[in-house]
Amino acid sequence: MAMQWADHPDPAELRGAYGAVVDLARRASFRTPDTGWPAELVLAHLLATTETFLAVGAGVKRGEQPDCGSPDVVDDELLARTAGEVGGLAGLSRRLEESGARLVAYAESLTAEEAATRVRFTVYHEGSQLVDEPRPWGQILAGHGSFHMPLHLRQLEALTA
Repeated sequence: MAMQWADHPDPAELRGAYGAVVDLARRASFRTPDTGWPAELVLAHLLATTETFLAVGAGVKRGEQPDCGSPDVVDDELLARTAGEVGGLAGLSRRLEESGARLVAYAESLTAEEAATRVRFTVYHEGSQLVDEPRPWGQILAGHGSFHMPLHLRQLEALTA
């Protein structure tokens, strides 16, 4: 059964989620996990997802129905390359703060018609495709703020040294 989220993202919730992740990334020390992503890859994943959402949102604003989701946002090698290119935790935190602010501004401008636009939503996890279905764009953004961002915040909290 698919999770059901609000029809429209809550910009305050989204702003708070990005703020909490960025704040933790800037002040905490992280250990390397025995399994799963280290903190750098979690942040790189959130940055890749945010940038994907910004691109999809731009398409929706133009009246398009772009696909939302790519295996690239969970590709360990691509995420590690991004982390290295932007300067590790500090660079990732800065870029995520900037991209997150842009996504919050976008969410604030989202019209009811845009939120109702159905886009193909795909989710990948550990090499498998978990979701591939049309969903209203506003629900995808709402789920990012209420579920996806808090999920990775908890993941980061569990990695604090």
